[in-house]
Amino acid sequence: MALVRYDRQIDEVTEKFLADARRSTWDPKATARAALEKIRPTDPLLELTWNLASGSVYAEQLGLEAASVIVTESPDATAKLIGATAVGDEGRHSAVFAYYAERIGGAVAPPPEPIDALSRGLMAMAHPADRALAHMLLEGFAADEFLWFVRGLRSTGLADVYRLVRRDESRHVGLGMNYLTRGVGARLLCATSAEDLLRSEEFVVRYSDLNSIETLVRQLNAGVRPGRVASWMRRRHQKRMSIIFAARPDGPELQAYRRNHPVWAVQ
Repeated sequence: MALVRYDRQIDEVTEKFLADARRSTWDPKATARAALEKIRPTDPLLELTWNLASGSVYAEQLGLEAASVIVTESPDATAKLIGATAVGDEGRHSAVFAYYAERIGGAVAPPPEPIDALSRGLMAMAHPADRALAHMLLEGFAADEFLWFVRGLRSTGLADVYRLVRRDESRHVGLGMNYLTRGVGARLLCATSAEDLLRSEEFVVRYSDLNSIETLVRQLNAGVRPGRVASWMRRRHQKRMSIIFAARPDGPELQAYRRNHPVWAVQ
């Protein structure tokens, strides 16, 4: 791995995101302990929160793994700084969920098989821009999902954890979007083929399972009408992808392709 020179200033948007990351100093163990103090032993959501926290341990490990690779394979210093920020955040996220799950259930539950498959697929991507895009899109779905968890898990204290984690994940999305649509990042994005870019998006959507997320969210949030969560998350994803497409010369063709071949149909 060749070292890279800091041959230009970091853009203002990236610097603001990085400054926000430096201000985010919450401690995983103290945060988990404070959340656990809100639990009632008779709360019917305890088993569900144990499973959610356990799954989040591995999902955040996946983010850490992807961010670590981004740090080593990125061709410019800004991308390395962004990746390093994500590595620190994802490690902290995995730790706070592990502390919480161990206290609730005695141990962290084993990883679900889809997480292993998602990890293998993400690491197998050949082009750095494809992996960076997939990581950013996964973070976007996570941030959207966590918004509903914050609303529905107040009684277990896990809402407080997801609120903090969601802020970090939202920052990762902002950093990734800003990087991939400007300068070196945009050149990397344009260097990947349209087919690989579309496959990267399809890979993420295939593992995101918005219908299952909606079922869970409606279980936690009484009164949410059927279809609301999944359609909202789809709109959010489509907005992110429209910005990504617009950064490429073939953006209009990609937009037209997606209108005729919706990504949701490939699941």
